[in-house]
Amino acid sequence: MNIILVKNSLITDTTISNLAFFTGSEWITPKYPLLKGTKRQELLEKGLIKKENIHIYDLLYFKKMAMINAILGFKEIEEFDIIR
Repeated sequence: MNIILVKNSLITDTTISNLAFFTGSEWITPKYPLLKGTKRQELLEKGLIKKENIHIYDLLYFKKMAMINAILGFKEIEEFDIIR
């Protein structure tokens, strides 16, 4: 199990990775992660993801989620549960 971290009602990262969420047309990553990962930065520079504020309630509307770090790369997760 992975835990999504939240600060001031905004999604930041997980305990082991940065995050990206698929809206149906684009991938977005939290604008203010706790740790700015090198892989996340690479994807931003290539224009493959973009930064936006992601509120807790936004999680219900995303189609997919991805975990991002130097070891995982960009790992898509199509099914995820939101537990409050």
